[in-house]
Amino acid sequence: MKMAGNGMVVASPSGGMIELPRGPGVFETLLVCAGAPVFFGDHWARFVAGCRWHGLDLPASPEEVGRLATLLARENSVHTGVLRFAAWPGEAGVEWTVEVGPPRPHMLRSDFRVGMGASLPPAMADRAFKHLNRGPWLEALRAARAAGWDEAVLSDEAGRIVEGCVSNIFFVRDDCLHTPSLEAGPLPGIMRGRVLALARAMGWAVREGVYSGEDLEQASEVWFSNSLIGLRPAVL
Repeated sequence: MKMAGNGMVVASPSGGMIELPRGPGVFETLLVCAGAPVFFGDHWARFVAGCRWHGLDLPASPEEVGRLATLLARENSVHTGVLRFAAWPGEAGVEWTVEVGPPRPHMLRSDFRVGMGASLPPAMADRAFKHLNRGPWLEALRAARAAGWDEAVLSDEAGRIVEGCVSNIFFVRDDCLHTPSLEAGPLPGIMRGRVLALARAMGWAVREGVYSGEDLEQASEVWFSNSLIGLRPAVL
């Protein structure tokens, strides 16, 4: 269904979402639960910041995107699933999509099978947003799935742990919760921020730092987080 503003609203009952273009542009992927998007305000704020970074006019209001998401979920019986919205520069102005689909297979797993993945390119200024130029991350995810893993640990060229292909990384060692600092280059995930805030509110020892694969090997627990899976234990 085409919309004003060159937006496309897509219901995806099969789970297959449209292929987004590579290059400038931003997107957000979040959980639909009980037919409504979860933490929508947090995701929208990051989406707005990403659009501003790329010089894109906002394609719609948050009320409109939220309304479309809820409508798509209801009309396609998606009680629990995935919402994705994106914007990028097109020949006639900003192009954008709103899509809703059922849960992705990895969302249903109780834990994640994880291996060590590839090195990421040098940090990009727009890594603070979910940008569309995510070729290295998608290639690493495809390689991980081909190897029978659900996720992979990605590092930088110096061997420092950054993040997963689509997740942030946490681990427990010496009664302290650790995660790579934002200076190490991970996406500032919405769920990452909430996990850190909750851990500190509960009085846990928390450290954001620079880590290597050896740190993960010595950890008593390793966890991955994103807005679709929440916080999921990993089996290395």
